[in-house]
Amino acid sequence: MEKKYQIVLMLLFFIFLTFLSFLFSPFFHVRDFVFHSRTEMNKNELRSNITKFYGNNLLFLNEEELKNDLLKHNLISSVQIEKSFPSTVHVVIEARKAVAWLKNNEQKLMFSADGIILREEDLAAEINLPQLEGFAYYFDNHKILLPPVTDDILNIFNNLDPTYLKKIKKVIYQDNVYKLYLEEGGGVNLGRNENLEEKFAILNSILNNNQEAEIDYINLQVTKHPVIKLK
Repeated sequence: MEKKYQIVLMLLFFIFLTFLSFLFSPFFHVRDFVFHSRTEMNKNELRSNITKFYGNNLLFLNEEELKNDLLKHNLISSVQIEKSFPSTVHVVIEARKAVAWLKNNEQKLMFSADGIILREEDLAAEINLPQLEGFAYYFDNHKILLPPVTDDILNIFNNLDPTYLKKIKKVIYQDNVYKLYLEEGGGVNLGRNENLEEKFAILNSILNNNQEAEIDYINLQVTKHPVIKLK
């Protein structure tokens, strides 16, 4: 009986060693990263963020470290990691997009809803984004820090369709009131930083039902009674 047990133990030990050998073999070494994003991104720019992970064992890949390294890229707002055995990592990226711009030192600085500067252009450049004016701001590394009051409107801009967003030429904040200037020259009084989502939905409906060039003034301070003045 003892000999049988010894044979069984040796067999189990052999299987265990074989399993360990397979587990740590190059078969599971990371050899490929596949990027997925709803917006166009230059994947080559991300190579420096992932180089050190090539050759790592996929089973023990430190996903949190990989995410943090990728999030250092200013265009990336969130990352999801999916392992595909034996050796591929799928990286699902949510990219930041520019939602507005402001003038600084004869440059147009385009930035995301969370203030990350994404591009810089000369003042002569045509940009289909709203300009922010009348807001205090300062810089922290590659980020624009704006007053907390702007959080709501920038988040709304982030969710607007680009064709709608391009109709808004300028946003001014004065005496705690938002005023917009449309691409075709009309003005919009949004009132205070309240019910902005509803106000932008009403504005979108008005623009869809009227020729923008004919609009002179819109008052959305009272959402139940919007005022429209045509030229």
